[in-house]
This record gives sequence, structure tokens and C-alpha cells, in this order.
Amino acid sequence: MNYTPILKEIIDYVENNIYRPITLDEIAANFFISKFHFHRIFKVYTGISFGQYMGKRRLQHIGDDILKDRSAEIWKVALKYSYTQPQILNRTFKKYYNITPTQYRKDNIRTIIQDKLVILEKETISLNGKIMIDLSLDYLEKTKVYGVTYSIDLTKTPLTEEEIVGFTKMKSQDFIGIPQLRKMYYVSIKRTKDIYTFGFFTDKKLDFSEHFTIPSGLYALLHYSGDRLYNSLDVVINDIQSIFDKEHLTPNRDILEVVQQFFIENPAHYSIIIPVEVSK
Repeated sequence: MNYTPILKEIIDYVENNIYRPITLDEIAANFFISKFHFHRIFKVYTGISFGQYMGKRRLQHIGDDILKDRSAEIWKVALKYSYTQPQILNRTFKKYYNITPTQYRKDNIRTIIQDKLVILEKETISLNGKIMIDLSLDYLEKTKVYGVTYSIDLTKTPLTEEEIVGFTKMKSQDFIGIPQLRKMYYVSIKRTKDIYTFGFFTDKKLDFSEHFTIPSGLYALLHYSGDRLYNSLDVVINDIQSIFDKEHLTPNRDILEVVQQFFIENPAHYSIIIPVEVSK
């Protein structure tokens, strides 16, 4: 499920109500989402818990107001943001700013402890006008797929990168030839210098005895339109990495390496799915 729209609404809700604490119960009631599910999803998408984010955003506003309105007494600024006890504000402020509010105003140098979060909704990459890539983030539930798995011990069977690609292409053609196949997943399960484990799967059991579960989690989804590329990820890796860096995303290889999804009857449209983590 794509939680991006509701998270964007909640982040705006926080900004509009920044002067007071907001509880998970309030979010659950206003946005019709389980508070336990929201707590988990928010951290998966942002790399920070909702409580931490809310607290740091309020402190950011307090710090900014202390510098902007230098005539306002600090305790009144604190009260504006529902801090009724100055000693609590001083202790919390110093935890994140490393100085007291009074010293912060005296130094008059703005420090950013928590900007307003920006949730990646969609970003489009164009490669030479031939391939269009839409990138978005989705939280995917676990998916059971059926097919065949291959594992190459590269210490016993040393292969060049070109030979690995050739072997993968050959096996994919065998899989594509299966009758009744409409959708195909290529899954790179594990790739190290010593071993390469991958498989081809579909969402229908058909006659396959093997299955694989794509775990639930946060994934970067790259939807392609254009020429089919078996090694698409290699072609656009620099573009993808630049977006990952900007959005504080890192591939979560503890889950799996990458999934490519193909539709047999529409080869010009396909997807690359990469498990990711958010670090702030």
C-alpha cells in the first residue's frame, strides 16, 4: 500500500498544530488508521518515530522564534508551544541544541535539528528520451511467489559479469516460455563475491514446487516505460543512487537485493523494486 498521501497530510497536520502536543490516538482518530500501524509505518518511511519528530519540530520552532522575536521573553515563547515549566524546556532544549535557550539567543546562529519532513511521492528520470522511470516509495505487504531458484557458487564456478548476465538471460527465456505465464518476477536474493542466488517467479502456483516470499517492508518502486533492459539497474544506477542520497535512502540488503517485475504481454512496461531503509 502507498502510504505517501496520508503521511504528507499528517506532516502538514503537525505543522498546523505545532503549538501543542499531538498524540498517536489523535492521529488515529483523525486519519482513520490504527495507531500501532501508523507508529510502525511512520518510522519505516522516515527513519524517526512520530514522537521524536513531533518533539524535535516543536523545539525547532521554539529555537527559530527565540531568534526571530528577540524582544519576547523566552518563557513566553515556551508557553506558546505548551511548555509550561521552564526547567523542562531548558533540559530538553539543551539535549538537542547543546546549549540553553538563553545562550542560543545570545549566539544568534540558527541550528537545524529537524526540518519539516518531505515524503518522496514521485520522481521521474528520463534516459536519452527513450526510457522513462517513475520512482516512488511504497510499503508492501509480503507476497508469496512461485517458480525456480538458482544458486551459483562463484568460488567453484568463477564467472565474469558478462557470463552471469548471459546465464541469467538464458534462464529467463526458459521461464518466459512457460504456458499461462502473465507476470514474471526476477528476484536477486543474494549477491556477494562468493555466491549468486536468484530466481524467476510468478504470482500463480501453476506446476511449480518451489516458492519464495518477498518480505513486507519499505520499497523503492521504479516503474519503467521504454526499451526493455535485462540489466536495467546497471544502466540507471547513478541516477537511482543520486535520488537515494537526496532522500536519505539506503538499500536494505538484509531482505533481498532487488526484484524486477515483467508483464509478458506488455514488455515495454516493467518495474524494479528495491528494499530500502531511511536514515535521518
